[in-house]
Amino acid sequence: MSDVDAIVVGSGAGGLSAALRLRQLGASVLLLEAMPSFGGYMNPFTRNGYTFDTGVHYLGKLGPGGSFRQLLELLELDQAVQFAEINPHGFDRYLFPDFELQICKGRQLYRERLQALFPEEKKAVQAYFNVIERLLSAFSDPHGPPKTFFDRIRYIFRHPVLMKYHRATYQKLLDGITRNPRLLAALSAHCGNSGLPPSQASAFVCLMLLDHYMEGAFYPKGGSGALRDAFVDALTRKKAVLRNRMPVTAIARKQGRFVVSTANGDTFSAKTVISNADPLIAFRQIIDPDIIPRAAKKKIARMRPSAGAFYAFIGTSLDLAAAGMTDANIIHFAHHDVDRCFASISARGAADPFAYFFITSPSLKDPHGRHAPDGQHCLEIISGLGNDHAFKPWAGIASRKRGDAYNRLKEETGLHLIRSAERYIPGLSRNLDFVEFATPLSNAYWVNSFEGGNFGPDQTPDQFGPGRFLDCTTGIEGLFIAGAGAISGGVLSCMASGVWAAQQAVELLNRLEGRKGDKP
Repeated sequence: MSDVDAIVVGSGAGGLSAALRLRQLGASVLLLEAMPSFGGYMNPFTRNGYTFDTGVHYLGKLGPGGSFRQLLELLELDQAVQFAEINPHGFDRYLFPDFELQICKGRQLYRERLQALFPEEKKAVQAYFNVIERLLSAFSDPHGPPKTFFDRIRYIFRHPVLMKYHRATYQKLLDGITRNPRLLAALSAHCGNSGLPPSQASAFVCLMLLDHYMEGAFYPKGGSGALRDAFVDALTRKKAVLRNRMPVTAIARKQGRFVVSTANGDTFSAKTVISNADPLIAFRQIIDPDIIPRAAKKKIARMRPSAGAFYAFIGTSLDLAAAGMTDANIIHFAHHDVDRCFASISARGAADPFAYFFITSPSLKDPHGRHAPDGQHCLEIISGLGNDHAFKPWAGIASRKRGDAYNRLKEETGLHLIRSAERYIPGLSRNLDFVEFATPLSNAYWVNSFEGGNFGPDQTPDQFGPGRFLDCTTGIEGLFIAGAGAISGGVLSCMASGVWAAQQAVELLNRLEGRKGDKP
């Protein structure tokens, strides 16, 4: 049995950030990853000379002073990975039946763009941005987050916007601003980044997602693997112990220490543990139920996973620029009613076109990143599938052992997704030099997400803030949570949760050792 100060379970953005921050603060660290490669959704894959991202498509808050930039500086990674800025005049192209909206860099410029597109709705657009500004003011309160009951009361009185919208869906917020169906569509377009339609998504999550990109969108040069490699290299230099192919099967507590067991039969001991595993998996399958407090059990019993997605990873010799593509992402909506687009995905017939999908090209965002062979391009087309998708009957069956019926359904679904995308890339289905499809079951296997969900727990109003493990604690002294189950989904939130969990773990180690300062 090996002993360390801290064990980190899982190597997604939260786990890698936690491990690195622990080492920076002097704690000995063992990181255990179930899969052959580290990184979770930051782990790309390469086939036939094409390299594809599985979860990192674009990032915000990376300009000077941005919170993502500050986090990289804290972790001493700001010089290790470089970022290419996606077209600041329009990095997201939202395409509806009768209009196109391009999200651009700069809140004021974006507001003016919306007002020019909907001149009769200038007051509504202004009201929308007023809500954003009030919310951002609340989240940046110089008094800091409330710690006691009375602190919370005072905090709410200072920021009534929190009381008004903390349990509201994004649709409820919009309904108080406009009834114009085209403006509602425009303001709802970025909801896909939450994994939910506006009638279900948390108002706070959707406003924070929009703000995340208001100072520009960026893509890591070299792809998501460059960001992952920066973490792994830094951890290696700092002598953290990284072990892959080590699926954790149990976390127990014995004689004041945590005992972590793996499927390989290895056992490790630590004073603290930071779990980057999906909390629905960690609490239901891994953590000893005898040490889980009642409040955490109740939270997990109520918790619902986010929906999964279907992916088409494509290598092609088509001239994408000639077809009209740029480094901007294309997001297609078949209807003004974004909820209807999401519902159409779940109710889609076998031959129906997809009502909503996202197209991005790593080779256009990063032309010198060697994402594809010379003269070729790689594309990623993604659409949601809902929670009750057609692939569920094969859940629990090992990857590559699901049989011909599963493979046929995956192939048919993928080709329909590609044909749906041909309205923007004509001839794509005839120029597939390489194609591979992935379902929610692929996510469940490769990143160990509960039922293949993309965002951890669903990002609904009741699962934002206190509905998650917002402060990264579990009620079990020494056991912390990082990743999408903590603050929210997304790389920045996951990294921030890892840092926060690590700092709390080191504070606990200092108390346990009776020492002061950074080093336990």
